[in-house]
Amino acid sequence: MKAVFRRCWKLVSVARRYIFSPRGLAVLALVAVGFVLGVLIAQIWTSDGSNGDSARQSAADAAEPTAAAPQSDIDSGAASDSTESANQQAPTRSTSSEPVEGQSPTTPGTSAEPAATAPESSLEPVVVVLDQEPLSYEAALAIAAGLAPQTVYPSDCMSPFPHPDLLPNAPRAYRFGIHQGVDFQCFSLGRHAVAALDGRVVLAVGDYQDPDPDDRDELLDVAGDLEATPPFTLLSLYGNYVVIDHGVVPFVGHVITLYAHLHEVDPDIRVGQTVRAGQRVGEIGNRGTHAAANGDFYEDPHLHWELHVDNQYLGAGLTSEQTREVYTRLFSEALG
Repeated sequence: MKAVFRRCWKLVSVARRYIFSPRGLAVLALVAVGFVLGVLIAQIWTSDGSNGDSARQSAADAAEPTAAAPQSDIDSGAASDSTESANQQAPTRSTSSEPVEGQSPTTPGTSAEPAATAPESSLEPVVVVLDQEPLSYEAALAIAAGLAPQTVYPSDCMSPFPHPDLLPNAPRAYRFGIHQGVDFQCFSLGRHAVAALDGRVVLAVGDYQDPDPDDRDELLDVAGDLEATPPFTLLSLYGNYVVIDHGVVPFVGHVITLYAHLHEVDPDIRVGQTVRAGQRVGEIGNRGTHAAANGDFYEDPHLHWELHVDNQYLGAGLTSEQTREVYTRLFSEALG
């Protein structure tokens, strides 16, 4: 043990003499200088990295408003353009108590400006609503009187006038909407729908396939979620149908009629064809109804007939009695 201690002490003595020798002091000085330089270089490197990150972050922060501004402008512009487009499309005298359903199924020569596009991640249905005031009772009566001399009865089936639920504005709870046409109940197949006025065919759907009841119910669930009937849902409920454009009638407006739930469309009825008042457009049926979805094409055949003036169904927003008076006036000459 003493030998080990003496050996260690000898090594310490040698190291001490070496450290305090000129050569040892020079080595210590070089080590100290190297350490100081290492510390300085590390500080400079860290400072440069932090400044670079700060500069990059500052640049990104400065760029964010510039990059975001055009998008904001675009969004604002899209909303402004959409609003302006809707205002331009809204006729000065055409309105609907239920604007989504009050629009004509089609109007030749016009095209709606697309609404602002929803984000791709959104799966919610988009419904465009035009905010319009309904026509007054007096204005609707004047339109009916102006059309009466040219209008023929579109069906020889039962008169709907004693039954408010067969006229426009009757509630349709199953689709969270209101009726915007007249139902002429026929009770049997083999009855004919005819053009009410001279015009030109703009739509003719004669190959409609009724969905099964479950698919139909799923479609109606969309109306339940929206608490309104979307236009695409309403079209799917027409079954086989024909739309006739009667052009602009002086002192009345742009007139369109629709003939829905047809069992079949007349083979001579084609898009672009000119038709005369009283010309057959198809056989009355029940396609597009709940009964047809269940495979029964003989239950409750009826003609669903609509008349639109300037993108609004006639009688929109009126009371039940006012609506009856307007349509009685419309067919006053046809019924003698």
